[in-house]
Amino acid sequence: MAVDRPLTIRDYIEPRRAAVAGARISGELSRGAGSCFKDLLTRERASKNPGTASGMGVPDYFARPVMVTQGSRLDAAGGRGGSTTAPPADGPNASAAEIGRRQTGAAGITGLRIGLHEAGGSVHREARQVRPAASGSQVIEESIRRAASRYNLSADLIRSVIRAESAFRPDAVSPAGAQGLMQLMPETARELGVSDPFDVRQNIDGGARYLRRMLDRFDGDIKLALSAYNAGPGAVEKYEGEVPFAETRNYVKRVLRFAGLSA
Repeated sequence: MAVDRPLTIRDYIEPRRAAVAGARISGELSRGAGSCFKDLLTRERASKNPGTASGMGVPDYFARPVMVTQGSRLDAAGGRGGSTTAPPADGPNASAAEIGRRQTGAAGITGLRIGLHEAGGSVHREARQVRPAASGSQVIEESIRRAASRYNLSADLIRSVIRAESAFRPDAVSPAGAQGLMQLMPETARELGVSDPFDVRQNIDGGARYLRRMLDRFDGDIKLALSAYNAGPGAVEKYEGEVPFAETRNYVKRVLRFAGLSA
């Protein structure tokens, strides 16, 4: 039903005269067809030919309203090409982001964030407090203190022997075949029950136990015990404590100096 101008609310609820309502309404009213919009609807419904395809009239809109489904803001912005087709059901291969988009609806971006969180894809994850593994130096120091307490030795003395023997390198191997931090010979390591000479804890425990044996064997004389640790107790006994080897003499002086003791 064409008119000269769009109808207002008052045109629908009140009778309007020709000068106000428009050309077609003016003609109808001048012929006495009716005085309000309701009369025009009744007249048009009665005169409409069902066999003529002339499009939908006003009564058709009231009888069969068209329902339009509004897509989400993501659809309007081109998130899926503006399509209003319902998304497929969530499957096992659906990504967290896709699941989040399917859960948005009219909630838009807020719904996306909630969907990601519910799907386990939240950007902000809960921080886990993981206790850092102890460093190599921490393991060495703990092993020194444990061995010192177990064998009644000075921790400084054990630390000084390690420094002189291997410079704190757990994987050190001497030309003679001594191994690990406290440079245990394979035969000595087996005697002490050390299955892995390169294991920090085992090596320090075995070396400290051997040093304790040498101190006990030579009545607590630290110089003789260190000489025996380096050259063997047989050499100390053979030379009656005066081992002639320059390497052994320098070794004893170096360990005592590292420990802050007089040579």
